[in-house]
Amino acid sequence: MRQSILDLLERLPQAAAIVLSAAFEVLAWNDLAAALMEDFSAVPRRDRNLVRRAFLGPRPDGRRLYGVSDVAEFARSAARDLRATTARYPDDPELAGLVAELLAGSEEFARLWGSHDVGDEPVLCKTFQHPLVGPITVNCDVLGISGQDQRVVIYTAVPGSPSEQALRLLSVVGTQRMDVAR
Repeated sequence: MRQSILDLLERLPQAAAIVLSAAFEVLAWNDLAAALMEDFSAVPRRDRNLVRRAFLGPRPDGRRLYGVSDVAEFARSAARDLRATTARYPDDPELAGLVAELLAGSEEFARLWGSHDVGDEPVLCKTFQHPLVGPITVNCDVLGISGQDQRVVIYTAVPGSPSEQALRLLSVVGTQRMDVAR
């Protein structure tokens, strides 16, 4: 991971941003992304994979993939992108293991994988159902990192919107759990 990309994440205080590998593993994140999605530093590396989370969980609060509104579109797009990634890296044992795990553990993934879908790109506006501040609608922009086979995903709210206010609240609250008595 280039230091300049890590610096970029920190320079986006009003946007939640993550860096994904070609296999959808969250490699880096800023504080607002941790507050919006989850504190990635508190979960094992294995559970930082968004495709694994979308198809296999964990879902401790019952929400699939952070309660995001376009999870079905994400699932289709992710299966398609993962197929392309396996074509680029046919000898990668970790990638092959991920695909095998998804095929064995998710009928939905197996169906999507077998469909050889070449459909449209995912919706670039999504709503997260956040357990603390409620629905947060954000634009989703994906920027490729040249030479790294990684991408930066940036979530921003429309200026002046209730979602922008919710993101600002999350930037103050951070990853604190407000629902747990101390």
